Amino acid sequence: MKNVRWLSLLILILPATIASAQYADDDVTVRSARKAKDPFAANKKSTTTDSSSSTTISLPAFNPEEKDFGSLNISGIQIINAVSDSSSLGYVQTGMFNRWKEAGPDKPYTEYLQSYLDRRYSPTYKKGGVQLVWVIQELRISERTFNMSEKSFLHLKAISFAGSNGDTFRLAAELDTILVKGGMDVTHKHGENITAALQILLDRSLIKDVTSQNVDNPVYTIAAIREKALQRYHVPALQAKEHADGIYLTFKEFINDQPSISDISYSLDNNAVHFYKTDSSGNKTFVDKFWGVRKNGVLYKQHYDLLIPIEQKQNSIALTSYLSQARKKNNAIIASAVGGGLIGGAIAGASAGSGVLPLVDNIPYIRKKAPMATRVDIETGEFAL
Repeated sequence: MKNVRWLSLLILILPATIASAQYADDDVTVRSARKAKDPFAANKKSTTTDSSSSTTISLPAFNPEEKDFGSLNISGIQIINAVSDSSSLGYVQTGMFNRWKEAGPDKPYTEYLQSYLDRRYSPTYKKGGVQLVWVIQELRISERTFNMSEKSFLHLKAISFAGSNGDTFRLAAELDTILVKGGMDVTHKHGENITAALQILLDRSLIKDVTSQNVDNPVYTIAAIREKALQRYHVPALQAKEHADGIYLTFKEFINDQPSISDISYSLDNNAVHFYKTDSSGNKTFVDKFWGVRKNGVLYKQHYDLLIPIEQKQNSIALTSYLSQARKKNNAIIASAVGGGLIGGAIAGASAGSGVLPLVDNIPYIRKKAPMATRVDIETGEFAL
């Protein structure tokens, strides 16, 4: 991503002007008579993929930041692909104007990871060593541009099993972490970030000797591990082909595909969408806070007072039309930077991202400069990378 350098050049060729921020209540009188757009007027689902807007991420043979660890007491590592969406790794920005693109592996997903592990670690394997089986539940990348720097984000969620006879395995470690790295151009660092996360998983897997310290853990065959890995997708929200209209007050209601409010109506007055529960007598009760709402096949997650369109993609719940929304945000920043200087661009960037691309704000160790969300975590219901 070279947008940071391009914006730096603007400092020299464009006057930086200070724009006055416009507050939400500046024109209440003007907007109060407006009607909001009907969120269910047309099907919001994305049905096409922009193939020209994709790129691939390769894994290096050796991470420059990684130290040589010599011989390992393992005989092999087997990958089980159980990610919710194997078609994508996430999204990156490329070129001078930070064009958003979807990023994927440069090989089929399982081969992508397995070939790297074989290439990187097989020279250190020992005959008779511990055999590892890694269930990859999520592997996502993202990046975000700030004033004079960029940050890359990587989410790895995995379960490691270990055994000594090749037939049965016990739980060795679980890892659910997000790595953050900064720089001036982070797009080409994602491969190294992935390998660094896999090294962390390996370190966690070898902390305990499963043959002596994990004897109380259940024993699994490879078939049982595969079945266990897919259990989290055996929920009505992901398995049902048809879904009833309704309001999901909680994420549990959504994942079980059981909206507690089915007789709903909504109004578009005062430039906002208001939802109501209708009882058997025709009386309406305003419904303020809820997890999500579905009507006419269109699904939204409530985010404060905004509705974020979401949809199922393989076994994931993704933000609808993420690429187009991200480009709109980026175009607004660039246009404002050119017309109003860098300060104006910063103000536009803050407003453009509000409500369109929510942030991942539930990471305890990332309090500032959080990544933008691209999906909903199917286990917590929170926005995720």
